[in-house]
Amino acid sequence: MAKSSPVTTVDRLVSVLDSFSPERSGWSLAQLSVHLGLPKSTLHRFLVGLETHDILGRNQDDKLWRPGYRLLAWGKLAEKTIDLNQVARPLMKEMAAATGEMVILTVYSQREVICIDKIDARHPVRLALEVGSRRPPHAGASAKALAAFLPEAERQAIIRGGKLPKLCTNTITDPDELEAELARIRRQGYALSIEETDPGAWGIATPIFDRAGNLAGAIGVAGPIQRYSEDLAQHYVALCQEAGRQVSAQLGAPSSARAS
Repeated sequence: MAKSSPVTTVDRLVSVLDSFSPERSGWSLAQLSVHLGLPKSTLHRFLVGLETHDILGRNQDDKLWRPGYRLLAWGKLAEKTIDLNQVARPLMKEMAAATGEMVILTVYSQREVICIDKIDARHPVRLALEVGSRRPPHAGASAKALAAFLPEAERQAIIRGGKLPKLCTNTITDPDELEAELARIRRQGYALSIEETDPGAWGIATPIFDRAGNLAGAIGVAGPIQRYSEDLAQHYVALCQEAGRQVSAQLGAPSSARAS
């Protein structure tokens, strides 16, 4: 049997997921086979693959297939990031115009920092970062700005729960040093990194909070080291902090969270 093309696989995935609704939250293999017009053997292999990744799950009592927990995690992330993107984008444009550097919007999900939006620098020499890229949460200004304001248990899982790989010259790889750095970021309200993730790169980032006062994301500026100075860094800190406060306010964050 010929392998399915990536497009066919995606189409099949969407068709399967679209079959579920509040009115029809569970399907047997036979029912779904008829509904989609697919052979049961082909469909079963596909469903088992989705089950492996917790996209679907099969109830052991009634044997019906239902949406898995990963869809819930994706849905919550999408709900959070869509609002965040819409609110932050105008302020990101203002920051990009004021600095000329790359402006980055990131969120934290499942021990990773995800870039959900960016505006590229207008300078010929610029950093490369793609929307959708994922980085570990212990290195870089945006990552540290997020990690510092996570709940204590999650923060400790990052610090003590595994390896802290060295990504670049100044990556913090010692748990005690990282814990002290994140505590300092909580006190000062921003994160600075110089060559922690990429050679020749530096950045500033500040946290964003939602209406419940929880961490929603981080907004930051990044550029090449040849354009770094302490005075410029402090200027960018002020810009990032003001942007973080404004985005948090528009998301409905309480004043106590915005003051952080």
